[in-house]
Amino acid sequence: MTTIAEFARQASAAVRGWTAFEARQTVRARGVEVEARVRVLPQDRVSVHFTKYQSQLAELDELLGGGAEFARDDLEGASLAFDGRTTVHVDPRATTALRIPGRHLYEPIPGYDLLGEVRALDDIARDFLLRDGGTSTAASRPTRVVGLKPKRTTASSAFRWVKFALERAEVAFDAETLFPLRIAFVPARDSGAAPLLGPDATVTVESSDVRRLDPDDDAAPALPADARVFEEVEFPIPQLTEVAPFRVPVDAARSMGYELVGDSARLVLDAARERGYATLLLAKPDERGRAEGVVTLRVGNYLSRWMARRRTLATERGERVDESGVRANYLDRRTLWKASEGAEGLPALADLVWEKDGIFHVIAAEGVTREDLIALGAALI
Repeated sequence: MTTIAEFARQASAAVRGWTAFEARQTVRARGVEVEARVRVLPQDRVSVHFTKYQSQLAELDELLGGGAEFARDDLEGASLAFDGRTTVHVDPRATTALRIPGRHLYEPIPGYDLLGEVRALDDIARDFLLRDGGTSTAASRPTRVVGLKPKRTTASSAFRWVKFALERAEVAFDAETLFPLRIAFVPARDSGAAPLLGPDATVTVESSDVRRLDPDDDAAPALPADARVFEEVEFPIPQLTEVAPFRVPVDAARSMGYELVGDSARLVLDAARERGYATLLLAKPDERGRAEGVVTLRVGNYLSRWMARRRTLATERGERVDESGVRANYLDRRTLWKASEGAEGLPALADLVWEKDGIFHVIAAEGVTREDLIALGAALI
């Protein structure tokens, strides 16, 4: 058997050669189990088809009013593809697709790109202290196991800066192909995932049915023949109000003391630029300039999945409001929590949802009282 140092060099050389492949992958952690078919191609192209998406982390984010466009029901059975610049979400059960700038593959663990990723192992002898874990099996194949511990937490080379966001890891390499069939690691204590998963929680990424692909293959899923494609674009605020096929109440929000976070906002439109919605992040500063209330406003003549979920929940679990010129549904999101889960320690979390003349408004607010939120709604109508 080769020494652990020599095997590490061989394994890393093999990993650098796995630039085009597909595999069935399962990501597991405390409260998380996600299964997907993953295709990886050169130029950072990745496609993911989810067959299972169970995540208490995603459910918690949804409960707290997070801004994730897609939830479990939207992801299971759907495909996402990143072409190195934009991500497209395709649900074969629907007749719409959404194209978004950047990589948005709904990774199961916050802060970690895990799906289809093996590049972190491209030089393990350089980056890690090595431990020989002997032999084992993974995906019914013989493997050699290597334990890893970062030599340092960060590394810099000219203008490239790398952070090793783990405490330790163990990798089972296929004895024949040297593909990493099982990666298990403990997130760094200062990572965003650590407090969510718990101390020393282990994340595992298991791969099976691994096959090489032609580097010139297409990673993008096929769009349904009748698919209506929406695309997200970032617009400066003045241009946003001109392009949107509906009124975006920026001035009305400012009149209530709210300021836009940043000088641009996201606008999603269909190809004809006739239907869509805008997303604005607003904050109300206190006397010291600190945000005492934060609001996410989505407005448009088309209901996104995020808007539809909040509309349904506010209708079913909230209260009907008819005051100050506002006819809407109001939901105190803290009522969705049981007292034993610490709802009393949460800030004010609430949604206000209404539709008027075919235009939908959804406000998700944090740190805003019921009275102030209704007043804001009255100003936006």
